[in-house]
Amino acid sequence: MLYLCVGLIVCIFVFLTAIDGPDSFARKDDTTVHLSIVRAFLDSGTYSTLNSSSFLDQGTTGSYYPSAWHIVVAIAASCIGGGVGIATNAATLAFTAIVLPLGVCLLLCTVFPNRRGVVLAGSLFAASFAIMPWGFLTKGQLLPNLAAFALIPAAIALFVSAVEANGKGGRARYAAGALIALASIALCQPNGAFTCVIGMASYALCRIFRGPQDKQASITPKKIACAVGLAAGACALWVALFFAPPLRGVVTYGTWDTLLSFPEAMMSALSFMYVKWGGIQPFLSIAVLFGLIAALRDRRWLWLAVAYVIALVIYLGNVCADGFLRQIIAGFWYSDYYRTGAMNALFAIPLAALGFAWLIRLFGSLLSRLPKLKGRETAFATAALAAVFILCQVIPFHISLGKRTIENGLPAMRHQVASLYSWDDIYTADERAFVQQAAALVEKGDTVINIPNDGTAWCYGTDGLPVLFRRTGDNGSTPSPAATNEVIRTRLANIATDEEVQQAVREVRAKYLILLDEPTGDNPTTTDQRYEAAKWEGIETITEDTPGFTLVLSEGDMRLYRIDEVA
Repeated sequence: MLYLCVGLIVCIFVFLTAIDGPDSFARKDDTTVHLSIVRAFLDSGTYSTLNSSSFLDQGTTGSYYPSAWHIVVAIAASCIGGGVGIATNAATLAFTAIVLPLGVCLLLCTVFPNRRGVVLAGSLFAASFAIMPWGFLTKGQLLPNLAAFALIPAAIALFVSAVEANGKGGRARYAAGALIALASIALCQPNGAFTCVIGMASYALCRIFRGPQDKQASITPKKIACAVGLAAGACALWVALFFAPPLRGVVTYGTWDTLLSFPEAMMSALSFMYVKWGGIQPFLSIAVLFGLIAALRDRRWLWLAVAYVIALVIYLGNVCADGFLRQIIAGFWYSDYYRTGAMNALFAIPLAALGFAWLIRLFGSLLSRLPKLKGRETAFATAALAAVFILCQVIPFHISLGKRTIENGLPAMRHQVASLYSWDDIYTADERAFVQQAAALVEKGDTVINIPNDGTAWCYGTDGLPVLFRRTGDNGSTPSPAATNEVIRTRLANIATDEEVQQAVREVRAKYLILLDEPTGDNPTTTDQRYEAAKWEGIETITEDTPGFTLVLSEGDMRLYRIDEVA
């Protein structure tokens, strides 16, 4: 219950009180895809990771895509009448305030069965790292990755239980649970499975030399050989998967230059800022440092430090290396430093709990020297450190260092969430109301031509309007041939006289055109991501006087046109 209460409080502070209503959403590029897939599942009645697409509603054959998160949200949306935005936010609440905290609780109870203080301390840290889980809301969005990482602590706990279980029956049950959890993680986001295996392998490697109940490590030639074999096998599997054709598009993704020097990268990791978008969290840095020291002193928990260091090395390679070296180190995470940083923070959570419990003991021993606090020193130490932790987490501050602005972690996340989930930006509340009116006029099976940068890239996922272009960019993520899309984008205004345009419109079954912004207006609410005016002039130049179009609905600078039938 303590984990749920703390997780909910953090979620309320960072997320629930920051978003602009229960059905608001982040104006991010990846969100267009995630919401559209959920809506396509609802419209088609197909909830399958083997048949996933943003255009299932148009009869398009889907393909394999790790869609476990999308299926969960689609099921939730179907239970509340199709509210994709509300279901998405409910899933975020569930994974950040329930699944992740309870998973951390299970892991700590499994690893520290006789250390109640460590288990209780973990409640403070399960959802308190800025980059994990909250960074997944502000980068991307990476909502399936959030779900995958939230499941990892419980999966590792099941693996540890399987190794330590007495009897084949119990071991088999825990092992089956760990495999199911690992498969679920992979179906949310495959890099979550790689992250989970790092934690499992770290435990297995250290477990060879010392069990949880052993007073000291036992190092023998046989155990050394087993450890070397396990490490070599893991490295061989890593290399084999790196060169596996199905993963080539993932591991070779990301062609950006080296981001940081090694000293800068170390500082960013140890402060839990991770380059940008995040914020420093000084109390967590101290708690994790003490946790590392504690894990090195008591080798039963050394594997926690090993997993943390492996993730740290991957993050450092991600931001400091370049080319092939970066890809083989961090390619399974798209060489995305936000994902590798979140992985490092995930493995820091149990260390923070261990370090906080040690800090309480140290501070309590100092307070025990005060006669008035004799017998109550632990309670006072816990209350004092918890108060310092809360103040360090919630008080906002800004520090300017040259061109960089350093902020406090959770307040920085809250500010970014509030900005992204605002109905005043790109796809506004007024535009949404107009889209909902338009959706009531469009018959099932009809397609609505649009310019995705004016906010309509999101309106299929949020409100079910079947627009043609569902992502910003030339092709708009549509399944139609690029040539067909180009004809529509650049020459639609000529539909009355251009037979090629007429044919292209028939191919995509378009009956309407929607425009939410006047490009030359005083205050257009648009995004310039991948936008080039010349590539959309065939749509943007259409007015009420353009032959072949009949105005159906208008409000302010928003227009819905019916595309007249052309003989």
